Amino acid sequence: METREEFAIGDVVVQLRYEGASDVGAVRAANEDSFLAAPPFWIVADGMGGHAHGDLASRSAVEVFDRLRAEGPVGARAVLGAVKDANTAVVGLRTDTISGTTLTGVAIVDVDGAGPHWMAFNVGDSRTYSWDGRLLVQQSIDHSAVQELVAAGVIAPEEAAGHPQRNVVTRALGAEAEVDPDIWLLPLRGRQTFLLCSDGLTKELSDEEIARIIVFHDQQASREPDGPTLAERLVGAAVAAGGRDNVTVVIVESTVEEELYDPEETVDRDRRLEDTIPRA
Repeated sequence: METREEFAIGDVVVQLRYEGASDVGAVRAANEDSFLAAPPFWIVADGMGGHAHGDLASRSAVEVFDRLRAEGPVGARAVLGAVKDANTAVVGLRTDTISGTTLTGVAIVDVDGAGPHWMAFNVGDSRTYSWDGRLLVQQSIDHSAVQELVAAGVIAPEEAAGHPQRNVVTRALGAEAEVDPDIWLLPLRGRQTFLLCSDGLTKELSDEEIARIIVFHDQQASREPDGPTLAERLVGAAVAAGGRDNVTVVIVESTVEEELYDPEETVDRDRRLEDTIPRA
């Protein structure tokens, strides 16, 4: 179901449209994905462990952010603290059958002295994309063995999907006592759309196929006001394409009317928030 609402952060009012959908897929016995779609957080977590135990890890991570959400508008350092708290929560669950969870998300945060921003954070191989109406751009970098091989030039990107190590994750919540998330800040301006997903989507659909479905959905939306949401359409397409894993998609679109930032302005961020991943 799509939700539309206004979200106030400081003196800024943000128009929001968001939705989420999840499916067990065509092969797995249980859905080990969890998601949160409620201001100021939009999050996807993909639990690992098998035998229906991974859902405990993913759900525990998401619940940390849900509790923080209840406190109202949050700052960037509070989000960083929540990532660490989520890691601690999952570490506390570790058994022979629970090994951790991925985490990818975006949040609207107040940056001291610089106003509201989008803050994105990622641990593992679930993904955060941006969509500008024309281009789908992966903002996060997969923490996976095959991504390291691609980055090192050992294999080509198109070889990753069939590589024997394609399911090996190099970072996850619960894997170690300390977690090292990728975190980056994006100015909140104009209209922005983010798509978050577990790897059950990207195992079945290429980025080009995802983009085509987004365009098709936008064309159909006015003709089918009671049709599926974009998140539901993407999840359904992944299941129809094989559904080898659980599939979860969360989409959020923000709109602000006024220009909030001087284009020449830079944000003086704490070094802990400077682990950025710039993407064109």
